[in-house]
Amino acid sequence: MKNADRNNFQDAITRLMDVIALTLDERMDGEHLASGACLSRFHFQREFRRRLGETPGAFRRRLLLERAAHALSNTRTDITSLAFDAGFESLEGFSRAFRRAYTVSPSHFRRIAPSEYRLPAVNGIHFDPTRRGITSLREKGTIPMDLTTRLMEHDAWLTRRLLERARELTDAQLDAPLQMPSQPLPFESPQGTLRSILDKLVGTKEVWVAALRGDEMPGNQDTTLAGMLTRMETSFAAFKEMVNEVRTESKWDETFVDALCVPAETFTYGGMIAHVVTYSAYRRLTALKVMEGMGISGLGFGDPIEWERTV
Repeated sequence: MKNADRNNFQDAITRLMDVIALTLDERMDGEHLASGACLSRFHFQREFRRRLGETPGAFRRRLLLERAAHALSNTRTDITSLAFDAGFESLEGFSRAFRRAYTVSPSHFRRIAPSEYRLPAVNGIHFDPTRRGITSLREKGTIPMDLTTRLMEHDAWLTRRLLERARELTDAQLDAPLQMPSQPLPFESPQGTLRSILDKLVGTKEVWVAALRGDEMPGNQDTTLAGMLTRMETSFAAFKEMVNEVRTESKWDETFVDALCVPAETFTYGGMIAHVVTYSAYRRLTALKVMEGMGISGLGFGDPIEWERTV
């Protein structure tokens, strides 16, 4: 893009931010947003996503959810009114979207009233109740880094890639004995095959989620690749929800009793989460190297920087 075009687009984005700040309470489709930025819809959609990392619609929905979250913590406005103010046609739809974004229901969010209402955004632009509606934290140099979110999202991204690419292997390869079995912890049985390493990546979170919920130890699980992918979607989502709750309520140093241990042991939430992150990283890299040795290419280095550049 030429300098003149780049400047014109930056001017258009500035105009768009003004438009969105003044029209958060109005119904705006892609055509209206592009018109407000004085660009064609096609050019606007393409350049907006490339430069801000979100589609215009997702960008606006996030700002509306951030506004609603701020209102939940700082006003007594009823939740149904906040749902309609956020552009939803029903309280149910708003509640589902809010829970997906914040991992807790709107009513739970109001009860705990966290001071942080901003959602992760690569562009650093957020709802701001003090400045015309939105502001760029990049300009202010105060982008809050939520490291736990990045670690959880990278963990899920790479684990899913490993499981999906492992479909290119035969059962014989998945179950072939490894020359150097993986045993990162002395109290675990050796993970002597690629399948057992992948199973442990998923199963670790299942065990910790069961411990936190007071459930029984997970029994024999489906270790087919399809089964592990299904298990992953459930266990990773549950573990992420727990991590989000710990972060939101600042429970890092609080303790819980793991009754699944024999004898039962007490851990801090922060120590347990750091434990899972540490050994998940070890297992992911081990699986990656084993798969490379079996001819699976293009998996990269398992580096979060690689993940960050794809999203």
